[in-house]
Amino acid sequence: MRLCPRTWRFKAAGLGLLLVLPLAAQQRKLAIVNAALLEAEDGFAAPAGTVFTPGETLYLAFHVQGFTEDRNYKVKLGYRIEALDPKGLPFVEALEGRVDTELSPQDAKWMPRVRFSASLPPFVDSGTYKFIMRVTDDLGKAQTSQELIFPVRGRDVPPSDTLVVRNFAFSRQEDGDPLPTPAFRAGDVLWAAFDLTGYKPGEKHRVAVLYNLAVLNSEGKVIYEQPEPAREEGTSFYPRRYVHAVFSLNLAQSPAGQYTIVLKTKDEIGSQSYESRHTFTVE
Repeated sequence: MRLCPRTWRFKAAGLGLLLVLPLAAQQRKLAIVNAALLEAEDGFAAPAGTVFTPGETLYLAFHVQGFTEDRNYKVKLGYRIEALDPKGLPFVEALEGRVDTELSPQDAKWMPRVRFSASLPPFVDSGTYKFIMRVTDDLGKAQTSQELIFPVRGRDVPPSDTLVVRNFAFSRQEDGDPLPTPAFRAGDVLWAAFDLTGYKPGEKHRVAVLYNLAVLNSEGKVIYEQPEPAREEGTSFYPRRYVHAVFSLNLAQSPAGQYTIVLKTKDEIGSQSYESRHTFTVE
């Protein structure tokens, strides 16, 4: 007797009978295996201990084993992938998909591979994030799930209940290292950055904030004033807890002395305003 592909055979004890069972009768357990974050799409698994950063694209991949096939070697699976922050909030929309395919007898060791890519929002906090993978086997009437956690290191912006400026820093280049002593020379380009938080979000996590700045000399006289306020406005899928802003000033022909930047910020949705002052010197 010839054994059909993808079947079991066993001898019933004491009966001398040869029974052929279809693959669907095998007792197998549905499982997610080889789940990993990759270095690049279709790349190798990222090394253990890899820390991800805001704005980075994540590439997730996993296999499914233990699924059921019908008599015609058809497979019917459904899957759902959720991406959650440390508070359990989704940072991108969940992905739902299906694997509906027909195998051949030569596919004995085949396992479906599911891939998913998602970009971390540029303003996420530090913490432990995770993907939750769920798979349903329609033919086998089975479900399974698995979590994959990974660390993220974001900007440290302490929260506030009211509008406030955090992390104001001077530097010599855009988003450069903060200067411990903000001292410049005439002709330099001054760079500064800060985080604005404590504003009130609107519908669909809408943000509407603006800032304006003026520069005072050592006598308190305004020597420069921004003609139009800078504005940050828009909605996002993931709640935006802070706004990071960067600006520059050309110090050409600036006399030596101490100067003060007066930074005025406003939250249009929450009807809040906040003013801060930051000094620097020109040598």
